Amino acid sequence: MADYLYRRCGCEHDGKQYPVLRDNASPDQLAKACPKMATDPTHGGWGFYLSAGRDPKTNKRRQIRRTGYRTKREAQAAYRSEGKKADDGVYVPPTRQTYGEYIDQWFQHRLTTGDGFRPTTEDNYARYIASDIKPSALGRMKLTDIRKYHVNGFVSELTAQGRGATTVRRIAAVVQGSLKAAWQDELIDHNPGAGIRLPSVQKQSFEPWEPEQLGTFLDVAVAHRLGALFEVLAYTGMRRGEALGLRWSDVNFERGTLTIRNNRTSTGSRIVEGAPKTDAGRRTISYPDQVGGVLLAWQLRQREEAETLEGAWTDSGYVFTYPTGEPLKPQYVTRLFEKLRAQSGLPRMPLHGLRHESASLLLSHGADIALVSKMLGHSSVSITADLYSHLIARADRDASAKVAAAVPRASAHRVHTEQH
Repeated sequence: MADYLYRRCGCEHDGKQYPVLRDNASPDQLAKACPKMATDPTHGGWGFYLSAGRDPKTNKRRQIRRTGYRTKREAQAAYRSEGKKADDGVYVPPTRQTYGEYIDQWFQHRLTTGDGFRPTTEDNYARYIASDIKPSALGRMKLTDIRKYHVNGFVSELTAQGRGATTVRRIAAVVQGSLKAAWQDELIDHNPGAGIRLPSVQKQSFEPWEPEQLGTFLDVAVAHRLGALFEVLAYTGMRRGEALGLRWSDVNFERGTLTIRNNRTSTGSRIVEGAPKTDAGRRTISYPDQVGGVLLAWQLRQREEAETLEGAWTDSGYVFTYPTGEPLKPQYVTRLFEKLRAQSGLPRMPLHGLRHESASLLLSHGADIALVSKMLGHSSVSITADLYSHLIARADRDASAKVAAAVPRASAHRVHTEQH
């Protein structure tokens, strides 16, 4: 019989709870225990205690106690599991700290160290933690009590609430990152966020405007003061933030190139600037003569505006600005695009669609996918191939048709319909 196992029930005698009953109880211990446990082996719950050596920080003896197991077999299995952790030196004592309390500490630590976040990521993480994670049942759990099925349950609950798959995956990424850090810091003995079930995101193929439709939009946009911005976006595949962060020092008219080294985006009410996310995003791209002419004309117009306002004009150095010389706000550009799209009478398309338009035009005219990938600033060709697989297939068919048409034939091919 094992002396590390015991049973406990909630029964009382003379206003006091009965003591635990050891698995190898002596006659005296049986006499003091709850009478029901002495006669009914299913009465009460099983538990165990285990010596876990000494705390390396305090040098005090550590003892593991666990209760609430339905059967003796469950308690024995848990004892062996905890014993192995103690032997391997990975035992973590239970804590009163909740996961909600811990994730606040983790987030603040990330903000104050070199492992911080980009501004947009910081805002998103703060919102997910405050609105989704801390108020949840997971957030109220003790950190050391969390298991993988708890995290899977949290993810399932988000999905049941109608949150989109992309949003759920982003919230889950915050949970996974914090739990991994807790495991690495030995605050928990395993990482319950590893290998959880995540909802799949349905890929939506993009159907760009036809070239004639793009031409219609640009013809309408050219009448606006900022028409040049939309031509640059359509013909270079730059992101909105890259175009708004572009400075005249990044434009080389002699070589016909633009160097992407700055990204101007918005997060909440803030405008933030910084380098592109990846090394591939920091790139130099060549532009067609059409864009060169548009940029020269725009530069002349900007100089005229500066001369008109004189001292009231701000020399910010940005390519695309308000009439005062101040750089454009990202949301203003998005609203302007939608206004011009509506005036053009074209199907709805987000501003980011102009980036896809550029890729579509390049691929449909036989541009190498590696060149397109570099121009768009993708970190790998596989990303480009995945995004535009349907366009690549269409370009392949067109190329095959052109090859077949280029081969002279004495007679046209006829489909044989005769019955044999």
